[in-house]
Amino acid sequence: MSSFKSLFKRSDSSIIRRVNTWYSSFILLILLGFLGLALLLTNSLATSVDQNFLQEEAIETAQYLAEDEDELEGFDDGIYYSIYNEQNQTLQSFFPSDFDSSLPFSNGQVRETSGNNHDYYYVDTKIPGSTHWLRAVTSQANSNPELQLFLLTLAGIAPFLIAIVSWGGYRILKAAFRPVEAIGQTADRIRLSQDFSQRIPQSQQKNELTQLAATINHMLETIESTFQRERQLTNDVSHELRTPLTVILSESQYGRDYAQTLDEAQESHAITHRQALQMKNLVEQILELARLEEGGIVDFQALNFSKLVGEKATDFRRLLETEGIKVEVDIQENIQLQGHITQLQRLLDNLLSNARKFTTDWIHIQLETDEATATLRISDNGSGIPADQLDHIWEKFYQISQDRNKNQDQGIGLGLSLVRQIVHQHGGSIQVESQVGQGSCFIVRLPMTVKE
Repeated sequence: MSSFKSLFKRSDSSIIRRVNTWYSSFILLILLGFLGLALLLTNSLATSVDQNFLQEEAIETAQYLAEDEDELEGFDDGIYYSIYNEQNQTLQSFFPSDFDSSLPFSNGQVRETSGNNHDYYYVDTKIPGSTHWLRAVTSQANSNPELQLFLLTLAGIAPFLIAIVSWGGYRILKAAFRPVEAIGQTADRIRLSQDFSQRIPQSQQKNELTQLAATINHMLETIESTFQRERQLTNDVSHELRTPLTVILSESQYGRDYAQTLDEAQESHAITHRQALQMKNLVEQILELARLEEGGIVDFQALNFSKLVGEKATDFRRLLETEGIKVEVDIQENIQLQGHITQLQRLLDNLLSNARKFTTDWIHIQLETDEATATLRISDNGSGIPADQLDHIWEKFYQISQDRNKNQDQGIGLGLSLVRQIVHQHGGSIQVESQVGQGSCFIVRLPMTVKE
């Protein structure tokens, strides 16, 4: 498992900071565009305001001078005033030093001109009741200080606004990525400790990252369950193999070093052979269980289940009657279903062998069907299964009587696990009904057709 924590550190610079830089730059561009637009608008507004103000002041001053031209004030409220005659000659001149006084009359329209140092607006207004003209001049650089202050203030606030937005966005992204960091830290702890019981902390918020954390927790639960099953299987197989291996080593050593007669050697070889067969049976059942648990495609075929159960019951009856066990058979004829004949034969072998081991003197085999399901019941009158162990009998290597001495008929605790897997492979179900001292009944229900 790779280190998610180091991956998160790399993503901290490549995702959080890059996203933060991207939208901060985007906001900066928006502010710059806004400032540029504001500058254009304010310049246009300033031009209009300045020109209107200059025109209104010129008209008002011309009306005032209609009574007495000698009352002219050369500079008032940022505006320079001068008086011309009709020949465009200056009679009273109060102009900035770089203003061209020989410009033609504007006839009441505000015009622009440039000097050596400044740009100017000027307007010419005829003085009422006189042949003279009043020229009003103002500098563009000195106009509308309020608008200039607005632009300067906006430009000064913009960097602080960008900084606040960038910092706030980074904090939000950092908080949003905390589940990713938690995933990385949990993965690292699991990698180092091999403890799959750990889980990723989940917040109460419902978003994509909490859903991801929940999905990974479910995955960890599956991994933990699989890991526990595999570890338990390893322990159980080791435990089951230890006894026959010990017996084989002991008997082979006895046969080599201590057997004095042919009978003693044959007895030792017989014990060794029996234990080797038990080991072979164990390995075969483990392999078959593994194949079934993989859930691969099985080639089912139509078969007469009644005939299959009847033949198996006949074979077991001959064996059981020699042991004093009575077998009752109640099989409905001609029950057809889709199945795998070898697997179903193994199912019947294991269920009947299980009944043979635990019955007192009676086994009942019943097969019947309704329109969609074939139901097989195999009952015995043995000691029964305690209620607290009913759910455990399907586990690998589980045996009800753990304290009994091993013998050749005892088994290894894989039969019922294999039976359950075969039933599930055929899309059916299995259950057991049992009472202590009254026996057990295993009930298998198989569908008449294979589900697609």
